[in-house]
Amino acid sequence: MSLLRTINPIKTLATGIILLLMLLSPDSSAHNRSQSFSTWTFNEQQVSMVFTIKAREVTRLMAAGILPAETIFLNHLQNNVRVQANSLPCPIQGKAKRLPAATGYLRASLNFHCDPSTDNTNHDIQLDSFFIIAPSHVHYARIAIDQQASIEYLFTDAVRNHQLNQQQLASTNSLYRTISQYITLGMEHIFGGIDHIAFLLALLLLLRGLSDVLWIVTGFTVGHSITLSLAVMGVVTPDTAAVEAIIGFTIALVAAENIGAKSSANRQIAILVSAGLFVMALASMIWGFGLTALSCAGLIIFTLAYLPQSKDQSSAIAMRPLLSLAFGLIHGFGFAQVLTEIGLPSNQLWPALFGFNLGVEIGQFIIVALAWLAGYWIYSRGPNRFSMATKSGVLLDIASALLCGLGLYWFIARSYGAA
Repeated sequence: MSLLRTINPIKTLATGIILLLMLLSPDSSAHNRSQSFSTWTFNEQQVSMVFTIKAREVTRLMAAGILPAETIFLNHLQNNVRVQANSLPCPIQGKAKRLPAATGYLRASLNFHCDPSTDNTNHDIQLDSFFIIAPSHVHYARIAIDQQASIEYLFTDAVRNHQLNQQQLASTNSLYRTISQYITLGMEHIFGGIDHIAFLLALLLLLRGLSDVLWIVTGFTVGHSITLSLAVMGVVTPDTAAVEAIIGFTIALVAAENIGAKSSANRQIAILVSAGLFVMALASMIWGFGLTALSCAGLIIFTLAYLPQSKDQSSAIAMRPLLSLAFGLIHGFGFAQVLTEIGLPSNQLWPALFGFNLGVEIGQFIIVALAWLAGYWIYSRGPNRFSMATKSGVLLDIASALLCGLGLYWFIARSYGAA
């Protein structure tokens, strides 16, 4: 009889996962990790840029041609990055040069020389790199002009150009500028982070009271603030690929718990999840690819220790603050990736860190508030068909199954470097 009681939740999960996987392709551009970074130095007539990107992103450029990835990358930069000084083009000096990079990344430098007859007070950066082949691509640029405090800019498919005016930058208060820029950067990061948004939605689906929402938001905030600070300060150096994969796992597990808690099937779900992780661990040990066996073992231990305790919706809701704290630690490493790549200004370290964290919290608050208001309307104010579906748990099952499928897709794809 216990097995029969688990059929419905497991079938619901499987149906949602299969449906979502049919809609996703291996090259799905919804993946929010298509990003790159650059640091710029403007000094009189000389402009220097160092561009960093994940090697797997460069494979997008290799559809046509048989040149090595490094050569394609260097040629791409030379053709898609331009600088102007007072509306006059700054020619590229020499060619793009490859620089040493961390494992899984490519780095290159590019130098420009601006006309010495201009006063060079106004610069214009045009960056078209990767947006044509990946419209969701995001580029973070850190720019320093004549040894002034650095400024951070965001390039997207819609915003490929930024104008820099040295006089305006010099007249701007340094502390205010740093905090405001990093607040904007933090907000843009979480709004563009589909996986972080999906995790928050999965956490919220079971909740019915505002106090429950406040508790899980607090837990998530505390968790990601700790690891964000530790990673940015260099105290901890996480494995970026593993963090990205485990973020997908956090979404899938919370969404699966939503369904299992309603039908008291979380013990069985924990066994199924652990069996899948065990197979991944064996594959890692035998063939040496995918998420490491040690990471899989850690996820198995957590799954078996946590999910069976979530026996029903009441116990699941009671444990949500602890879960949001634990998984917030993982997501904090994901938030830190941007800051560790572009770096923090040494003279404004704490204001920049505070601003970025505050921006993440503001973005998180907006997302949670909108989701909560939408859920409240559907549950108590919406048309009768929505209210009935919600009260019977149909909408909860559908939303949780789809989120579980999305999280599982990211977990598997990122574990094996396919996304």
